[in-house]
Amino acid sequence: EILPSDWSSDVCSSDLAAERLGVSVSYLRKSRCEGLRKNRTPAPPFVRVGGRCYYRLTDLRSWVDALEARQFV
Repeated sequence: EILPSDWSSDVCSSDLAAERLGVSVSYLRKSRCEGLRKNRTPAPPFVRVGGRCYYRLTDLRSWVDALEARQFV
């Protein structure tokens, strides 16, 4: 295991992040690679550790909240 076990409640893998967000793992991968592009939804914040990407659950919640706020502007 790359991450300490006490992080497991705060951090999730790309698979779990995709499941929680209702998107595909490939969507997360592509959005990370594309960066910020006009008329595209930005990627959720992630942390790269040893070549793997992880997502903080608090960052995922904030990302979703920010997307909701953008829809009402």
